[in-house]
Amino acid sequence: MKYSDYEIDDFVSDSYFQKWVLNTDTMTSNFWDNWVERNPDKAADIEKAKRMVKLLAYEEHPLSKEDFDDMWQNIIDGRQTFEKGMVEERRNLNKQGKERVPLWKMENKYFKIAAVFIGIIALCYGMFLSGILGTGNREMQTVPQITLELEDGTIRIMDENATGAITAANGKNVGLQQQNTLLYNQDNRQGDMGELIYNKLTVPYGKTFELVLSDGSHIVLNAGSKLRYPVRFVKGRPRNVFLDGEAFFEVAKDDRHPFTVVTDDMNTQVYGTEFNVSSYKNDHNTFTVLAEGSVGVYPPNSPAKENPVKIVPGQRAIFEKGKIAVEAVDILKYTAWTKGELYFLNDRFDIILRKLERNFNVKIENRYPELNDKKFTGTFTTEALEDILKIFRMHTAFDYQKGDNNHIILNKPTKNQKV
Repeated sequence: MKYSDYEIDDFVSDSYFQKWVLNTDTMTSNFWDNWVERNPDKAADIEKAKRMVKLLAYEEHPLSKEDFDDMWQNIIDGRQTFEKGMVEERRNLNKQGKERVPLWKMENKYFKIAAVFIGIIALCYGMFLSGILGTGNREMQTVPQITLELEDGTIRIMDENATGAITAANGKNVGLQQQNTLLYNQDNRQGDMGELIYNKLTVPYGKTFELVLSDGSHIVLNAGSKLRYPVRFVKGRPRNVFLDGEAFFEVAKDDRHPFTVVTDDMNTQVYGTEFNVSSYKNDHNTFTVLAEGSVGVYPPNSPAKENPVKIVPGQRAIFEKGKIAVEAVDILKYTAWTKGELYFLNDRFDIILRKLERNFNVKIENRYPELNDKKFTGTFTTEALEDILKIFRMHTAFDYQKGDNNHIILNKPTKNQKV
């Protein structure tokens, strides 16, 4: 069923809608905000559905672990009460002389309510457990995995050494995984009708992953990035993808369907070109570097969409402190990561540390703040993190030590070292 055909109870029982209300992220918020804007006639139903989801989730009164356990046990133990309620309602209707209601219709009504309630409780319980586990022994944590989230919220682990078909929630084959690349079917690239169906790819620190969309556009996702995108683009609709992190795009040319990379701070619109977009939350800025073609950038929800800031190859558009600035840059510095290289060109050390954290999936704590203003230049390919730190120490002295759980601490150098 299309979202445009949904009634209030359909929204309440939809897992992606529940996620927006209870545990949203940038991509989920962008999708639903845009959908509501395109469907103003559904605004009242949306608000009622949101209130119902929050009520069922006890949002205003967070439950303790004991409360969750009690609630879940009550659901399990409530089967007899559930059946008794159906029989009692049927008996009351008969006493009132009303038309006899088939039992299966009453069951459908109760089961739908129960399914929604149990689904939301499960979602909240998962959120609750993630908080509990997050405060536990970090040595118990598993190695982070690349994941693919389907349109129904199902999460699949992407084994980088595997090859096989990718199926949608309904079992239909939509693409193929070839080790570290996911290729979506490119037959019937532009569907004539229907709602856009989205998947979300999440790449943790220490990994990269490639993606070929149904229109043939090639994307490389950098470490610590998420991309939400349509399984198949719809004819007459723009090609929009939602990025949190960093990715390099080679966009298939299609003059009738502009391609837009949506981030929190700045959107990049193209028709067919090669460019890099970086929008990590802890970088405090968003930028686009153009390698080939032409792009325009503009802040989200801004009149500037009609007159975007355009850049040419070799330029970078950066959104910082509420403004977009354009500057000439070395393209290689911003694209070397797609070839497995770390390329630093007169970069501040604090920026370098963030890139090292993403690339090696470590936490680096700098207790020697004077290092942050130091600038370094260098290219690394196969070097281990410890070797890279040793090279930096040849330029500016500092001590470092390894802590537990991929934790590295940088300290001021001892007296026998030269600064």
